[in-house]
Amino acid sequence: MTTRNYDILVWGATGFTGSRLVEYLALNAPAGTRVAIGGRNRSKIEAVRAKLAAKHPMAPISLASMDILIGDSQNAQDMHAIASQTRVVASTVGPYSIYGEQLVRACVEEVTDYCDITAEVPWVHDMNRELNDQAVRNNVHIVSLCGFDCIPADLGCLMLAQYSREHIQQPLLHVKGSIVGIRGGVSGGTMATLGNQLGIEARRLWKGVKAQMSGSSTPQSQPSNGKETNRAVVHYDQTLGRWQGFWVMSIINSMATKWAGRELNYGPGFSYAETMTARNVFMAIAQTLGFVYLAALMFFSATRNLLYMLRAIPRPGEGPSDKFMKSGFFSLHLEAFSETEVFYGKVSGSSDPGYSETIKYLGESALCLAFDRDESFRPGIYPPSVAIGNKLLDRLRNRGCQFDVARKIIPASHDSAKKVQ
Repeated sequence: MTTRNYDILVWGATGFTGSRLVEYLALNAPAGTRVAIGGRNRSKIEAVRAKLAAKHPMAPISLASMDILIGDSQNAQDMHAIASQTRVVASTVGPYSIYGEQLVRACVEEVTDYCDITAEVPWVHDMNRELNDQAVRNNVHIVSLCGFDCIPADLGCLMLAQYSREHIQQPLLHVKGSIVGIRGGVSGGTMATLGNQLGIEARRLWKGVKAQMSGSSTPQSQPSNGKETNRAVVHYDQTLGRWQGFWVMSIINSMATKWAGRELNYGPGFSYAETMTARNVFMAIAQTLGFVYLAALMFFSATRNLLYMLRAIPRPGEGPSDKFMKSGFFSLHLEAFSETEVFYGKVSGSSDPGYSETIKYLGESALCLAFDRDESFRPGIYPPSVAIGNKLLDRLRNRGCQFDVARKIIPASHDSAKKVQ
């Protein structure tokens, strides 16, 4: 790689998540890290830069001196010009199936590492199928799914698979995840992506669910190993002693973890299932129906626009307050099955999972790509566990994220998560 002007470019710096990622890197990147910020509107980016610089005048990475790069996400020439100037791109511009393709293609061709927070697994699969061979030849790391979907499940399963190999000497066959506690907000960008997936690309999304990441570098699913129990959507979990209902991110996390399990050979027929804990059977049914109802409203453009008009959901660029995000938390319980043993994992965070934790995940992914590269990194277009797994896991643990595994059920380490155990 030729000498680049910047170590990391934050693409989408004016968005709700992008501006907070700029702030995170200014406060947490190593001294001397060259961070640039980019998007399509110079005046808006300048306003964000000025606001953050006034808020953090003594930040280790000077916000006021960050360079600005301008471009159109759907213009291939713009994306090549931008990608060629930086070692790593961290993108928060979604929906990625609309605004992400040209940037990913440019990064592959310009030999620039990349990370994002998309949850659009079928789109990631398309990029893998079309560009993975070239990315491998160019030794480029394109790391998608670096947000709350799918870091906890993805790295949690990686952690459990390694524990099973090293301490039990058996392959990992199945993991059952349960969100046992969560508090967090939602931004307009997230709702726009949800609307795009459920509306414009509904058939494509569900074909992706059915295909389960089939393709040149994502082999067909293996036969069941018999460890995955056929559970009803609403069921009683004997281990936790709690009722379980549908969890909105379960389909995405299942696809990502199964893909990683095949690439990293967790075990024959490895599978992952995920639910959300409820106080009783009635709440489990209610939350399941609530997710279905929201999906139905977001599916149709007319009802989607009505929700925007009534301010029932935030518009792009809007999101929860800093105070609310600081009060957030999540706790993910993992029950793992090898051939003869059952053991447990815990992944938790002490702030809003969709924003504060996601920003941390993406920021540390970008820093990992910029400064931690070694022979363990795998070039190509993959989930985080496959591309940069253990290095990123170490970084997140050092930033206070709980990723623990043991033979017995593990209580969450964060006080906020303990409240819901």
